[in-house]
Amino acid sequence: MMKGIVARLLAATIAVSATSAAAVEISMERGNATSKITVTGSIERGDAKRFKDFWDENAYDSFRFIVSLDSPGGSLNDGIEIGQFIRKNGAHTEVRRYSGEVPGRYREELSGAQCYSACALAFMGGVEREIADDGKIGFHQFYGGSSSSATEAMEHTQYISAYLAGYLRDMGAKPELFELLSGTSPGDMFIPNSAQIAALNIVPQLGFHDFRLMPKDGLIVATAVDERNPGALERLYEIETLCWKKHPIINLYAASERQGLSPEMASRSTAHIDGFRIDTTSGSYEYGSDRIKLYPNQRLLASLIIDPKVARALGSGSGMVVVNSYTASGVLIGGRIEAPSGGDQAVLASFRECL
Repeated sequence: MMKGIVARLLAATIAVSATSAAAVEISMERGNATSKITVTGSIERGDAKRFKDFWDENAYDSFRFIVSLDSPGGSLNDGIEIGQFIRKNGAHTEVRRYSGEVPGRYREELSGAQCYSACALAFMGGVEREIADDGKIGFHQFYGGSSSSATEAMEHTQYISAYLAGYLRDMGAKPELFELLSGTSPGDMFIPNSAQIAALNIVPQLGFHDFRLMPKDGLIVATAVDERNPGALERLYEIETLCWKKHPIINLYAASERQGLSPEMASRSTAHIDGFRIDTTSGSYEYGSDRIKLYPNQRLLASLIIDPKVARALGSGSGMVVVNSYTASGVLIGGRIEAPSGGDQAVLASFRECL
């Protein structure tokens, strides 16, 4: 019911930042491993369907797809739909401007790329996102559609605002981005600088970062996810730190039970796992198989038991967690923790009772 209401309201809501721009143009530059789909011009109603149809007809014979955007904006609904489709298909996005197509030649990168309004929302759908050094991305309030009364207009705005906030959250943006967007009038543009782009997670930061403290089974744990970490063999999606019975523990999770370990992989006799390594700014620490527990047929991959001094070092700066195994066994579990200057206070707090 709610989804249907939002869809109807979005269909009546257009956010155009440059009405004089040409309609969107979609093309592809095909590579062996990576292919690039370029989207240029104003995004109008129906362009999300055009983009999906183009993808279905052309996105093949590559392992990786990048959607390159250079657009002044357009239809809010279509921008979000394009972003959701990009995320569903695991594609990456970039803000870059290219020269026109020349048969037999790769297009030349040009300066002045911009991605505003609805384009910025489509950009947020990328699993990985990149903005050219001189490129700009911009956000602002959406333009409301016509309403017959003040009450209807308020309901309209509330529905669309909630939907937009949820979309940005699902794409990994910090909540502050929606606040800044909402505080910028439709005739203006919030163009974040490089520091804001990183702080608002408009371009995702590398590694596991911004751990959150939360209660779990009577304990306090710190947890962070990195949806870019899992790969063809790599499974690690979430890292959790906690103190259990005076032992610092690191739990490692896959994104879903389906991506967990099979019984054969979790068996000590077949998985060839001989321990794990923790790299910190104060040194590297090796642990044997007696300090690791593997779990089959569930999202939880492994529990690592570490020493208090290692827990303290891990909470005080960036580090790396690596489970030692032969990749031929199908087990590859590891990820980098990126901490702010002075360490991650949530990780330290989760270990506090063990230090």
